[in-house]
Amino acid sequence: MIQIKQARRLALGSLLLTASFFMPVSAYADAAFVADESFGAPMPVAGAAQPLQAAIAGLQTGTAPEVKVAGQITEVCQAEGCWMILVDGDQHARITFKDYGFFVPTETSMQRAVVYGVLEASELSADDAAHFAEDAGYKVKAEQLRAAGTPVREYSLVASAVEIENRAN
Repeated sequence: MIQIKQARRLALGSLLLTASFFMPVSAYADAAFVADESFGAPMPVAGAAQPLQAAIAGLQTGTAPEVKVAGQITEVCQAEGCWMILVDGDQHARITFKDYGFFVPTETSMQRAVVYGVLEASELSADDAAHFAEDAGYKVKAEQLRAAGTPVREYSLVASAVEIENRAN
């Protein structure tokens, strides 16, 4: 249990899986966002959510790492919902949850979300990247990552608040 928590805490970013693992953002992405479920702390009212791409570009220009971003969930940890991949266009980030104080439902893939937290670029060890690939159900990819032994550069966001829109709306 302690090793699992330590591995998760080390993984502060999104695993750069091949593009074939990411589903394109669906056609409803331009519709107004309506939150159906909230997790963690209340979403801050101030400030509109910005697209994940814009937040990542802001990191490169030195803006504050605490952001409210929007995107589409394309993957969720199938073990317990302890992380998710948020995608916006050709950018993505692994979202983990502050102090592992909350998780999201494992069936939220392909739903839109707004998350608030600290965004950063980081490096994930090959073992941690493989662990995440296994959690997502990609055993072959996990083996490839371990065999390569190369760290993976990624973007990550440790969220204190998450709002998810039910795609049935």
